[in-house]
Amino acid sequence: MVDAVIFDLDGILVDSEPVWERVRRRYVDSNGGRWQPDTQRRLMGMSTGEWAGYLGELGVPGTADQIAAEVVEEMAREYEVRMPVVDGAPEVVRRIARHWPLGLASSSPPRLIEVALAATGLTDQFRVTLSTEQVPRGKPAPDVYLAVADRLGVPAEHCVAVEDSSNGVRSAAAAGMRVVAVPHASYPLDPDAEQLAALVLPEITELTEETVPPARSPRILEVAWGRMVVDGLGEAKDFKLYPGGGRPWDWSETGTRHEPGIQPADVEELLANGATRVVLSEGFDGVLRVDPATLRFLAEREIEAYVAPTGEAVELYNTLAAREPVGGLFHSTC
Repeated sequence: MVDAVIFDLDGILVDSEPVWERVRRRYVDSNGGRWQPDTQRRLMGMSTGEWAGYLGELGVPGTADQIAAEVVEEMAREYEVRMPVVDGAPEVVRRIARHWPLGLASSSPPRLIEVALAATGLTDQFRVTLSTEQVPRGKPAPDVYLAVADRLGVPAEHCVAVEDSSNGVRSAAAAGMRVVAVPHASYPLDPDAEQLAALVLPEITELTEETVPPARSPRILEVAWGRMVVDGLGEAKDFKLYPGGGRPWDWSETGTRHEPGIQPADVEELLANGATRVVLSEGFDGVLRVDPATLRFLAEREIEAYVAPTGEAVELYNTLAAREPVGGLFHSTC
């Protein structure tokens, strides 16, 4: 279940990363600093205070506030000459807004966010807009995405984020969201960030209501004999997990015991909540069986199933949860 979609601004709706690079590079060069080979990649996703401080580290004189004000003023002048709207992005936003409430989580300062949304005619499409200036930390920290989800009144794990940069993908994934990445051709994703994305699209126009992925399955934070802790769900002995949530699982509620094991009725809830892969744990010692009828039930519905001892099952599930609409049944004893 997806309850909201949260867009980045720069690189997703406005092709501003080349503008930011040109303006900040020119500013550094004209003020006696030295632009480094990795500077642009490091800057992407930083909040205003963070990147202004970093430009100071490159040898630019003045306080971070002074640097930020001068660069933002130059960006505003660039936008007044030409707003570099990404082809098709306004239409995509309006189409997605017909299905879900929208938020905006941007590293741009509020002034530039307002200018960009007004120029694209999208101001009224977003219920919440927030700059990383308005939270403690910029991307890749999850602060801005968590704050937007909170203001929307939607759990973060029920949100899908749309990002272009490696730090942006890291930020949204750290917030527990499933991420659609639309990387800029000039700024490809780092391998680790690409692995965090549930979906990578070559163009924003390929984002439709059909391609928005299901909400992210919650991560298992801790597992020990007789105890599990799941992100957003707390602590219990056993869990049933699926895209967007889950619940403590009474493993005997459908007649399940060690034999005949996990029943078809136990996995129906996973499929009803959008799981396309299923991980079934056999307990730490591999005592809990899986009824062959359950595996047939899943195979008939073309659902991939993995059966493993609990430790291995948890590791596999957490790996899949970053990218796939996965469900699972986890038993922490046996």
